[in-house]
Amino acid sequence: MKSKPLHIKLDQKQEELKSELDMQDDVVFKQIFIPGYEVSGLFVFVNGTMDYPAFNEIVLDLSAAQVETRHSVSIEQLVISKICSVREQDVETYETAKEHIFDGKTLLFLDGIVNGYVLNLEKEKVRTLGETSTERVVRGPKMGFIESLKENIGLIRQYSNHPNLIVQQQKFGTMEKREVALIYYEGKASDSLLKEVNKRINEVKATDLQDSGMLEELIEDTALTPFPQIQNTERPDKVLAALQEGRVVIMVDGSPFALMAPTTITMLLQSPDDYYERWVAGSFLRILRYLSLFVTVFLSGIYISLVSFNPGLLPSELAMTIAGTRENVPFPPFVEAIIMEVTIELLREAGIRLPSPIGQTVGLVGGVIIGQAAVQANIVSSLMVIIVSITTITSFTVPQYSFGLAFRALRFGAMIFAAVLGLYGTTLFFIIVISHLSKLTSFQEPYFQPMDFIGKKTWRDAFLRLPKRKKGGDSFEPVRRQNS
Repeated sequence: MKSKPLHIKLDQKQEELKSELDMQDDVVFKQIFIPGYEVSGLFVFVNGTMDYPAFNEIVLDLSAAQVETRHSVSIEQLVISKICSVREQDVETYETAKEHIFDGKTLLFLDGIVNGYVLNLEKEKVRTLGETSTERVVRGPKMGFIESLKENIGLIRQYSNHPNLIVQQQKFGTMEKREVALIYYEGKASDSLLKEVNKRINEVKATDLQDSGMLEELIEDTALTPFPQIQNTERPDKVLAALQEGRVVIMVDGSPFALMAPTTITMLLQSPDDYYERWVAGSFLRILRYLSLFVTVFLSGIYISLVSFNPGLLPSELAMTIAGTRENVPFPPFVEAIIMEVTIELLREAGIRLPSPIGQTVGLVGGVIIGQAAVQANIVSSLMVIIVSITTITSFTVPQYSFGLAFRALRFGAMIFAAVLGLYGTTLFFIIVISHLSKLTSFQEPYFQPMDFIGKKTWRDAFLRLPKRKKGGDSFEPVRRQNS
């Protein structure tokens, strides 16, 4: 559509808009008549986006204008007074009018007045606030984000009334304009971090975003790694904790997941439960998570190494027991492990895609039946089924789902190294993973380090959750971070 000015006549405006929107059957043109002024008006909006009670209230107010009012108030003044609570701006061209129509806004045109009025009568289609689906806790807040950016920001404001909480919003995309919000505490987040975040966001500003996951991939430090370099969450309490630590939060309209940067590996292994329970329990659970990560990645590889290459390292009785379970199995341990690991991953993926009641049944019954049938058919050994079951259980202990996915994928790499080089290969793969983590960064901050990125005072909260009174104070002081 050419950027030409609006006509002053209402019928010409309607004709011009209809000619440009002739293929859009969901665009509604509704005329009204203001009897006191003998003037016609035209509402234009997309069907299904309108808050009809508010719309009807405006129509009734305009239709009730009396003849006597004409002598004291002009038609333009009258209309502005009736729509002041929902009026956003005026439009002067057909191009901007079309943009606002498809942005969900309602346009009001009057006969004899060139400009049109943009009204915010949009009724958002959002689900109600409820418990998060990916980060459930036993104790603590149950509220989670939804797909509305305005509601999510309001939820953060509800829990934090500090005047230094800054929210910056901007629109992204070429075809679909989508709001992106940058949230941080002024004085907490360093200037270098804010500069880097804004730089990366501006570099991808022309990209059409459907979810925060797309933005995460575009602004991370490197794509050549299975590990997430930006933490995501559905929980407002985790967002507030990140803001108080001096981190920056990025939220995308239409996504219930907030991005928190920078991120370290210790942050991805922390859960809100750690802080809502006693410190002893919190520390115990953290130790379990670190042990679970090692078991998830390396248990199958260690089994393959010991059985195929280094059986002499096993106690004699255990070696005889393992040999007895594999007596009639025709496949080597590596093939056994691959068969069972792939089967479990398929069952887990199927359980996610199916409806909840059916998915749980498929995951439970399918795993039990397939495992039992595989043992009876001498395809795999019973010990292999136990090992795969243990690694599957331990993979669920990671609080961050995307972080757990990375270690599930690395498990296959550990098995391949073990099948080729034995226990030496397992050790080599461990060194490769640790070296890779040591080289990773998240917004120029080291990804793999035993302490929080803010300072040395927070090291007690890295691997253990020591009592709160033993940690540094929480006073609102500016963060001073050394630039690397």
